[in-house]
Amino acid sequence: MAQIESKKLTELRDPLFVISTALKIIKHRSEDKKITPEIKRIETALSRIEKIMQ
Repeated sequence: MAQIESKKLTELRDPLFVISTALKIIKHRSEDKKITPEIKRIETALSRIEKIMQ
């Protein structure tokens, strides 16, 4: 059972890592102020998901 839970967490972490990395790239490259609120929403959602996983 512990292996199943561990596998599920790993499966979640991999896409979250990709999303987090992509978000950092977008923030670094984007000077558009209209996108800033959307970036903040994504960051907040990712933080919540990470807290749930822990």
